Amino acid sequence: MKFNRYKEIPPVISLIGCSNSGKTTFLEKLLKELTGRGYRVGTVKHHRGNFEFDIEGKDTWRHGQAGAAMVALATPSGFGLVKKLQQEMPLADILPYFSGLDLVIVEGFKKGPQPKIELVRAAVSTSPVLPADELVALVSDLPFEVGIPLFDLNDIVGVANLIENCFLQPSEKSAPKTLSIEQKKRYHRNIMLSGVGEEGQLKLLHSSVLVVGTGGLGSPVAYYLAAAGIGRLGLIDADVVDCSNLQRQIVHGTPDIGRFKVESAREKLLQINPDIDIRTYPHRMTEDNAEELVEQYHIVVDATDNLESRYILNKACINQKKPFIYGGVLSMVGQVMTIVPGKGPCFRCIFRELPGKRRPKGTDEVGILGSVAGTIGSIQATEVIKYLLGQGELLIGRLLTMDARSMSFADVEVKKDAQCPDCGHLKRDYGEKPIC
Repeated sequence: MKFNRYKEIPPVISLIGCSNSGKTTFLEKLLKELTGRGYRVGTVKHHRGNFEFDIEGKDTWRHGQAGAAMVALATPSGFGLVKKLQQEMPLADILPYFSGLDLVIVEGFKKGPQPKIELVRAAVSTSPVLPADELVALVSDLPFEVGIPLFDLNDIVGVANLIENCFLQPSEKSAPKTLSIEQKKRYHRNIMLSGVGEEGQLKLLHSSVLVVGTGGLGSPVAYYLAAAGIGRLGLIDADVVDCSNLQRQIVHGTPDIGRFKVESAREKLLQINPDIDIRTYPHRMTEDNAEELVEQYHIVVDATDNLESRYILNKACINQKKPFIYGGVLSMVGQVMTIVPGKGPCFRCIFRELPGKRRPKGTDEVGILGSVAGTIGSIQATEVIKYLLGQGELLIGRLLTMDARSMSFADVEVKKDAQCPDCGHLKRDYGEKPIC
């Protein structure tokens, strides 16, 4: 079997509990309920014994019999899907193999930032293995009062509803041809704008945007695009939330520390606007996967924090003829430029090569004022919406710079470099390609 590691990675949930607490039996019933609703669910079994994969009667065999679309076994001596690997793999390395599924349920994984549901059966134990603040729900035949959802051992439907409502990504919907009453109310201030109206709002709902990075820039970008009603948002970021992020990365909160940033962001954005589809990719953008990801979206936002990723993204967008919005911040300054292949310069026209040994310092060395990232991210989101609506004048060939110390902005004209190794070969104008 060939695994595509670069498609969308599904959300993951851990089902944990003491030995012999009935996890596998409960998981069998939960699998049947979720697959009966039409979801494709993968499972991973964590086991500390010898590697024994898919033997009749074993837990992994039972997962498959209950309807799992893909089953894996992870042990200290190996990880198996269709073959045994030679070393133990962390969950972050396992998940990319489950591309294309709706959900992955891992049995026995107590560590990691993934949401966890614990099973406590009175016949085996009288207390949870993990504290309540590490769990999203508890399933037990004991009357716990822990401040989180508590389900009876037989309430399979209730647990499935929790998973479906909180973690499963909405199925691909056909694009609406008219706005619902609720949508007209939600987007009323957009609709009032000259040149937008209901037709413009439908354009946004039919559009898709890939946001690369969910940190200081990605937070305001994602917030405003979600609120504006962008129909499909893709979020790619391999990092987990750290306490030091919270000074500027406003899409995350203290309870999110240790979680994948993309899942933390997705949760908040759906609270703002459950009307949209949010796809998460908890891995890095590389030369191997960039073009495949970019081609799935109408426009891309650069919310990264390093030059290497920007060069990769610039080239991928040029090759796929997709516009992207560059943004950068450091200390008290920031800059933005809109890049549309075939219309003006690209990122590499300005910054031809990596600086090598004389690499500029980053925010981890000189700091960054959070509100500066918020301002630049908001400008990026505005450029995205203008492009999708075909409204106003974009920052094509114009590098907008901000200095917060003097609160001044400068609009610097930038010319296309005919010798640019990324975009110099483009002769045609690709900027008018329809997006919807």
